[in-house]
Amino acid sequence: MPYFNIGLGISPARLGMILMILQAWNAILDPVMGNLSDNARTRWGRRRPFMVVGAILTAAVLPWLWRPPTAWGENSMVIYLIVVGMAFYACFSCWAMPYYGLQLELTPNYDERTRLTAWITFFGKISSLIAGWALAIVSGPWFADAVTGKPDIVHGMKTCSWFIAALVLMVGLLPPLFVSERYYETETKHQAKDPFWQSIRESLHCRPLWMLIGISFFLVVGSTAVGSLGQYVNIYYVCHGDIAVASMLAGWKSTAMVATGILCIPIYTWLGERYDKKVVVGIMLLGSMFGHTLNYFFMTPAMPYLQIIPGIFESCAISAVWLFLPSMKADISDYDEVQTTRRREGALNAFYSWFIKAALTCAMGLGGLVLQISGFDVKISHEQPPKVLHTMLLLYVILPLLIWICGLVFVWLYPLNRQRMAVIRAELEARRGRI
Repeated sequence: MPYFNIGLGISPARLGMILMILQAWNAILDPVMGNLSDNARTRWGRRRPFMVVGAILTAAVLPWLWRPPTAWGENSMVIYLIVVGMAFYACFSCWAMPYYGLQLELTPNYDERTRLTAWITFFGKISSLIAGWALAIVSGPWFADAVTGKPDIVHGMKTCSWFIAALVLMVGLLPPLFVSERYYETETKHQAKDPFWQSIRESLHCRPLWMLIGISFFLVVGSTAVGSLGQYVNIYYVCHGDIAVASMLAGWKSTAMVATGILCIPIYTWLGERYDKKVVVGIMLLGSMFGHTLNYFFMTPAMPYLQIIPGIFESCAISAVWLFLPSMKADISDYDEVQTTRRREGALNAFYSWFIKAALTCAMGLGGLVLQISGFDVKISHEQPPKVLHTMLLLYVILPLLIWICGLVFVWLYPLNRQRMAVIRAELEARRGRI
């Protein structure tokens, strides 16, 4: 939003529409790619060839997202972003669906799945730290306008996009080059291929998957719908329109959230090994709701850095998404194998991912709409009217709380616990042996 709205002048409502279209396109791609991955039979396995191709193509397309033809007008920029964005998401889905399918088959142990995702969460936090400072970097003095000395986020992002693409390529190639597929040689290499619509139908009948989808859907919508709005509240309410200062604040808040998340990973893992995963997810979500409520009091121009405190609590919801939900998805894969007699990690993850993309689609559209409803006007250079600022703050605080309450209902309904998974694993190993 800040790059294309503040930097290039595209309206937030149009940006919300673009993001909705791209997420909808991504949601269409994921089930197709998940099914292709499940049905692939190559000398290198089901997942790894797709991931190599996907990493290379994603890195190649990414820099061009940030280079719309500004001289052609806003309509041309919108069309460009949709076309290039669709190409980008096609490449990324080629990597992401096999990656998440591979993740679900790495271990059959209930608690080891949580320990595994703890490490994945750790490196996810590192990427979040980089992302948290992104706006501060691209609007910093390295890329300031040579004449006015003001931040130039367009020049900054265009330059940094090449480095981001290189990082995407390097990190994206690590899993296919160094991780093996657990079930391929002994089981999935010889199982019958899963027709697309049969795969969709089987996923539709997987009740635990629906509960996990409900949890994730409302977690993602609640966190993402006001993500851009939070940036605007910080820039225009807390920092009186000073993007550079607001970016530094956002960077330090992100650092505090990442540091808290990393320090709490052992605690969350310990809790997950002593209680059912859904119990810990519920506790983490309640902690995030409490912390987010504090924003109403702590996002204040008088003491700008107080907003770091709510961020520490809000990191719980993000950690829940990274740490426990992937582990719960792996449990659901075992439950599904009992029902279908086949390993369908790619299809299950793609079905799940479809609804996450639907959540992102709703959130992106809602984010642009909420900003529009608040009365924000990008043509006003610095000070927005007090009524607009207060409306922005209220929407930022209240909307996620209402959405997260719905997520708590699905946490309560989720049916798989430690005892149930022990029975499922014993049944599977009695049927096809220990793998």
